Amino acid sequence: MEQALLPTPREVLRRVRRRGQDAVEWISGVRHGVYGLAVLRIGYGLVLLGLLLTNYGDRRLLWGPESPWTADLLGESLVEDGTFSLFAISESGLLFEILYHAFIVLVVLFIAGWRTRWVTPLLAVMLWSWHQRQPWILDGGDNLMQLVLIYLSFADLSARWSLDARRARRGERPPAVPPTGKLRWRLATVLHNSALLAALLQVSILYMNAGLLKVRGEIWQEGTALYYTLRVEEFQPFPWLSHLIYDNALLVTTGSYAAVFVQLAFPLLMLNRVTRRLGLVAVTGMHTGIGLLMGLSSFSLIMIATDLLFVRDATYMRFAGFVRAVDDRLGVGRRLLRWRDGALRNPAKPRTLERQGAGR
Repeated sequence: MEQALLPTPREVLRRVRRRGQDAVEWISGVRHGVYGLAVLRIGYGLVLLGLLLTNYGDRRLLWGPESPWTADLLGESLVEDGTFSLFAISESGLLFEILYHAFIVLVVLFIAGWRTRWVTPLLAVMLWSWHQRQPWILDGGDNLMQLVLIYLSFADLSARWSLDARRARRGERPPAVPPTGKLRWRLATVLHNSALLAALLQVSILYMNAGLLKVRGEIWQEGTALYYTLRVEEFQPFPWLSHLIYDNALLVTTGSYAAVFVQLAFPLLMLNRVTRRLGLVAVTGMHTGIGLLMGLSSFSLIMIATDLLFVRDATYMRFAGFVRAVDDRLGVGRRLLRWRDGALRNPAKPRTLERQGAGR
C-alpha cells in the first residue's frame, strides 16, 4: 500500500497564498449583508418616524422648551457627561421646531434610501442629540439603535430597495460593483463589511450580557421572573392576556428559562445555519411577546430589525424570488403599473372609450 505523498513546500505555499487571496476577496471584493441592511434601514426609519409623528402634538413638552428637563438641567448634564446636543444650542422655540422637522425629513430620506452615505451620519448625530435632550424616556432599543447607526455610517445601506439603487440601475451614477481593480471601491467595501461585523458583534455581546445578568438573578434561577414581570400593571396593555400567561405555571417556567438560554447561547447559535434559524425564530418570538405583553413596541421592533442582520442575503433573495413568483401569478404589480401610468381602463371596451373621446 503506497503512502500518500506529502505536499512539497511549494504546494503548501501555493495553498496558503490561494487561501489568503480568497480571504482578501471575501472581505474586499463583495459587500455582504446588503439585504439585511436594507431591512434594518427601513425598520429603524419607520420606528423613528412613528415616534416623531405620534408624539408630534407633545413634542415641545417632551423635547422642546416646555419640557420639565429644562435647558439649564440639560446643559448641566451635558457638561457632566462630556457630550453634546444640537437641541442645547439655544432655548429658542424656533430652533427647536427647525431641528425637529429637519429630523423628520432626515428619517424620510433614510427610509427611502436617498444619499445614505451622507444622510446616515447626519441622522446619527440628530438621533444622539434627540436622545440627550430627554434621556429619561429611553430604553435599551434606543441605545442599540444609536450604537448601530454609528457603525453603519461606514456601510452601504442603500445597495438594495432604495432610491440610490434605483438610480444606479438607471445609470445615473456608477454601478454598485465596479471593476474589482479599483482600490477606492475595495477600501469602501472593507469598511462596509467591518461595520456590518461590528454591528453583529454588538448584538451578540448585548444578548450574552443580558443572559449573564439574568443568571445572577434569583427569580430567573427559580424560573419565576416572567410571573413577576407580567404582574406589573404599568406594563399591561392587555391585562387579560398577561393574566392568562402568569396563571399558567408551565408557561411561566418555560418562558423564563427559555429567555435566559436563548440570550446566553445567541452568539453560538448564529454560527450554524440550522441553529441560526432556530435562534432567530426564538428571539423574534421573545421580542414579539415583549411588545404585546409589556407594550414596549418600539423596543421590540428595533431589536427585531437589528436581529434580521443575521439573515443571509441568499435567504432574502429566495424570499424576493418567491414574492415575484406570487406577484407574476396574481398580476398585482402589473395592475399597479397600469394604474400609475393612467392606463387602467376596461380592456373589453377600448374602442368605445376612444370613440367617446373623439366625439367630444
